[in-house]
Amino acid sequence: MKQLLLYIKFALQFAFDNKTLKHIKHYKRWYSDMHSGKTTLSLGLPWMTYDAIDFLKEITSAEKNVFEWGSGGSTLFLATRCKHVITIEHDKEWSKILKEKLNKLDIENVTLQEIEGERIDNFFNLNPENADDFVSKELKSSGLSYEKYVKAIDQYNNNHFDIIVVDGRVRNACIKRAIPHIKKGGYLIVDNSDRSYYLSEFNFLNNQNEWKKNEFVGPVFFQHAFSKTSIFKKLF
Repeated sequence: MKQLLLYIKFALQFAFDNKTLKHIKHYKRWYSDMHSGKTTLSLGLPWMTYDAIDFLKEITSAEKNVFEWGSGGSTLFLATRCKHVITIEHDKEWSKILKEKLNKLDIENVTLQEIEGERIDNFFNLNPENADDFVSKELKSSGLSYEKYVKAIDQYNNNHFDIIVVDGRVRNACIKRAIPHIKKGGYLIVDNSDRSYYLSEFNFLNNQNEWKKNEFVGPVFFQHAFSKTSIFKKLF
């Protein structure tokens, strides 16, 4: 009963904030996952809204190349559906767990790069909402710069990737770095985009002549709070 009440609380708040009731349909799916004892890694699914996952199933295919910041169930999901996945992970312990999972499943089309944040002296003079500062609001990331983590994509050519997923640290910085690397007809995926500062610097993504936007709101695996996943298709 407690979980149902929490779900209703977040569902109503999200319905009010986003003027939609589409997420209500996912209660049974969410409840089942919540009590399954499984994780997104064991399920091989992204930790995103359910409608976003269903949309990803439609746009992934065997010839697509993928880049992602933030590794996990999404890495397994994309690797089984796409040609190659390059994934950047800042957490050394999580990286170790993912490597073991990839080996266990004999997945060989993933390039996992472990790039931790680096300690800097001027951290408190920088602004996490500025995409050029490369710092995070996350408490565990206090004092750290993720500049190398973000710039890992620069070793690849512009217009190279079919799909780029932003689901790790300093997402506004990752979004800015990602855009030149997305090919025509490719997709930029930004998870937890209800955190408005992730996209606040990129109003051009709302230009319908350049980008087709889909937003998916609703419940997420194993948590009561609701979220939003934004997916942008590059039109030219």
